[in-house]
Amino acid sequence: MNIKKRFYSFLNRNVFIKSISRGGRYRVLTSPAEIKSFQIERFNIIWNDAFNNIPFYREWKKKYDLPDKISDLAELDNWPTLAKINLQEIKKSLLRDNVKPTGYIKTGGSTGEPLHIPTWKDTETSPSMWLGRAAYGIEPGMKTFLIWGHHHLYGKGILRRINVAKRVMKDWLSNMKRVSAYDISEKAMSSVFKTYTKFHSELIIGFSASVLSFVRVNRKRNEEQNYKIKAVICTAGPLSVTEKEEISSFFNAPVCMEYGSAECGVMAYTEPSSNEYIVFWDTHLLQGIKDEFGEIKNIVTRLSNCYFPLIRYDIGDYLELENTVDLNSVSKIKTIKGRPSDIVCLNDGTTFFGAIIGDCVKQIQTVVANQLHVYQNGIQLKVVALQPLIESDLSLVKLRLTTVVPGLKKHNIIITQVDQLYKTIAGKTPLVVYNEFNL
Repeated sequence: MNIKKRFYSFLNRNVFIKSISRGGRYRVLTSPAEIKSFQIERFNIIWNDAFNNIPFYREWKKKYDLPDKISDLAELDNWPTLAKINLQEIKKSLLRDNVKPTGYIKTGGSTGEPLHIPTWKDTETSPSMWLGRAAYGIEPGMKTFLIWGHHHLYGKGILRRINVAKRVMKDWLSNMKRVSAYDISEKAMSSVFKTYTKFHSELIIGFSASVLSFVRVNRKRNEEQNYKIKAVICTAGPLSVTEKEEISSFFNAPVCMEYGSAECGVMAYTEPSSNEYIVFWDTHLLQGIKDEFGEIKNIVTRLSNCYFPLIRYDIGDYLELENTVDLNSVSKIKTIKGRPSDIVCLNDGTTFFGAIIGDCVKQIQTVVANQLHVYQNGIQLKVVALQPLIESDLSLVKLRLTTVVPGLKKHNIIITQVDQLYKTIAGKTPLVVYNEFNL
């Protein structure tokens, strides 16, 4: 073990001890009944603390006439869900009685609704990450190449410079190299490849869309590389089976999907043999409810000790599950399908999942990334490509679009090649962007 690995392990020894403890819990509590019993007990502790110490939940309990505790998870079907707008409208009520937060969780607003949730030290996210990564043979302190970025959290001016310097130092001590995930152009990703080849990493972590762009831009450059990558961890957006295979082939390593969010923390990791998401059921109670589209929405309750616990929180994701009968405690997820905002509904009732756009452009090998912009009178498909698209390329994509979604034949369809796609403040690339005016 090199000195950086030793140093990293020493600094994070409490995290690893907690990971081992929780890993033992998963081996002891294995039946659905045992897991649900644990979750009911944890829910009642979290709920009791919430309505006794947080004005928001005190009012919530009174408004909806909620009980002091539950005896079955099915009882939560009658409880209201917590929407993001609830947390935005009454920020002061999120604070605890006579206890100040140590900071705030700031989301990047990938749904157009950024949040600021008060928090204190998170002791669960890191143990969850190491539990999820252990299945892929990932060890603490491995040389890690990050295609990442939360530059919106660094502040401005001199404060920004100080925070950036701290980040660089922390990354160096942690055996990491971080590059920006924001710019997915050919020029930027070619430069990132040079940095990647010099670093000789053992682990890749990045935003799903950015890792995919990196792979597509550098497909030919990678032919002579033979690095020993243990795994590629992708987060902040789902990937199709084909896209995962594309990334896996490039790095000659398995792709591990991490499922989480800024406000909910890490909720699940895929496991290598089945590629299913395994939920961290001791820190997160995931429940499914069917919406008007017949899709299963993920409703999250944090079961860990949070300054402001999220209870029956509608995170805005659709889940694909094997077991669609018992939705009271989701422990495995086939795939994360996307968000309700990813279902495009045009004025004439034409409806489709925005994710199909990727299938319609994948036959054009030079396309690096794509994004759908929806307008009042049609759609615009923006694509980033390695070379200028020719008319036959555009015609092929239009034909594919109208074949998969016949209703699109009645709408304006514009395909535009661009250097960059629209990004949120956190640098994430939404699949679908809505505009309130005409093309």
